[in-house]
Amino acid sequence: MYEVYALKYGERDTTACQFFYREASHESITLHYYVWLILGGPHPILVDTGFLDDDARERGIRSYVSPAAMVERAGVKPGDVPVALITHLHYDHWAGHSLFPGAEYWIQRDEVAFWTGPYGHYPAFRQSANVGALARLVTLNYASRVRIIDGDRQVLPGIGVHRVGGHTAGLQIVTVQTRRGTVVLTSDASHFYRNVETRQPVQIITSLPEMLAAFETIHALAGAERLIVAGHDPLVADRFKPVEPGIINIA
Repeated sequence: MYEVYALKYGERDTTACQFFYREASHESITLHYYVWLILGGPHPILVDTGFLDDDARERGIRSYVSPAAMVERAGVKPGDVPVALITHLHYDHWAGHSLFPGAEYWIQRDEVAFWTGPYGHYPAFRQSANVGALARLVTLNYASRVRIIDGDRQVLPGIGVHRVGGHTAGLQIVTVQTRRGTVVLTSDASHFYRNVETRQPVQIITSLPEMLAAFETIHALAGAERLIVAGHDPLVADRFKPVEPGIINIA
């Protein structure tokens, strides 16, 4: 059986109106930034790659630690990660790809098409992108290090990706079978538990119907054990088991 870890590498303060759809409140909230590590199979699998210190400086990230350093603290050398499942191509999930030089990156076809197509450059989407990191998709693809997938896919027995869209055009979530049940890594299909538990979308959207449908998919995949891991919620550390600073054992 697999073990799943959330690795926190930074945090940032914002307001509720910035992260909940049609929310008027300016209440302060804090985002935690994570990558996720799956152990127990024939090789480690990383979910997302975080970002580098340039984005940390430019975007006011507090307590930044390189995602590669967090992976190493969890017992895996960054160069020994052969597969990274990229949930979507926003800066905080993709811009750290160079930290994992041996990885093949699994990305949904719809996600690649969107960010290389006619709409990504508009201000509504551009602020979530690291353009240089997106441009390197082409180089990596020609180096046979990008696996472009279309829809749901088994990664290894007991590990799957599921295209849900909504927040971005090709957002995918990840399920992992563990001794405790099915862990659902929602990434930004649910930034906070409030999103999925009250069906309140985040306000960064490419398709509102897909985002709402994603909430139902998350609940269905999680089953009775409810091992749902929200993508940016500090409550992850309360709902699961911190084993050392920044490293949370999910199951």
